[in-house]
Amino acid sequence: MQKLKVLVLSPQSRLDEVCSEACRSRINDYFEPLWNETGRDYTQEELLALISDAEVIISSWGSPSLTDEMLEKAVKLRAVGHAAGTVKNLVPKQIFSQGVKVFSAAPRIALSVGEYCLATLLTSLRYLPAFDSAIRDGKWKIAGLKGKELTGNTVGIISASSTARAFIKLLAPFQVKVLIYDPYLTEEAAARLNAKKANLEEVMSCPIISVHAPKLPATERMLTRELLALIPDGAVFINSSRGPVVDELAFMEELQSGRFIAALDVFEKEPLAVDHPIRSLPNVLLSPHIAGATVQGHLALMEEVVEDIIRSLREEKTTYEVNERMWEVMA
Repeated sequence: MQKLKVLVLSPQSRLDEVCSEACRSRINDYFEPLWNETGRDYTQEELLALISDAEVIISSWGSPSLTDEMLEKAVKLRAVGHAAGTVKNLVPKQIFSQGVKVFSAAPRIALSVGEYCLATLLTSLRYLPAFDSAIRDGKWKIAGLKGKELTGNTVGIISASSTARAFIKLLAPFQVKVLIYDPYLTEEAAARLNAKKANLEEVMSCPIISVHAPKLPATERMLTRELLALIPDGAVFINSSRGPVVDELAFMEELQSGRFIAALDVFEKEPLAVDHPIRSLPNVLLSPHIAGATVQGHLALMEEVVEDIIRSLREEKTTYEVNERMWEVMA
């Protein structure tokens, strides 16, 4: 059987992060690959010159976007696989009308994000940063400060995205009650996730809140001043999705009151400004947008996408395929 020509866009420096040796061997065995040996990302002009022969394109972070002009030239193209998250800025919507199948490794990244959420939640519930700081300052126990358990607690989830689903699975052993807000989720679908469909006010009133909403016009500043005021005293608030989902000014005012703990991996403007007041708040656990970044997770991205493309070519069930409707609501 003649091998399909695959265009691998990532240069060597980035390929080492997302493509294992086993993945390289798999691509070489199953396809006829053209590896990017320029030492950098292709320019739009270079990709336009290469795309006419490509039957499969595999991209990752930093890869140039596919334009309408490119798709007009890519008459042989059958599949595009993205060894990273959203494909919203990688492929135009018209790609679906051309019958080209699109794949994204976002569900694999979701596992890493789910673990981040669990790690920050347990850390926050037990006030570990505060105790660590106290001991480093020569103190011992903090009067009146006692940790809380996750087991049997109630967790509010905003958006039933892939990261939310991964987090919910990890919460299962703790026998928590999960309330989930998502306008597209039915009660039956929520039940299949072992969760109960709820409105946004109910979710924001939970003792644990985790945000998983994409950045869309409809979600910009969806967590308003009024909703943020519903966060209970002593609650844990986690945001691993997108900073602009939250009204930052109102959120800062709530955080500065010190009445709840937040674990934040995303911010309205990134990198976070050096003089941003949130850096000095003791009730906030900060991380630099790394919830989805793990050694194992990144190294698995291209392999997962490649295997799914192969399943598709064999007309088998896929795991990472993106349809037009999914593309529309992606971050």
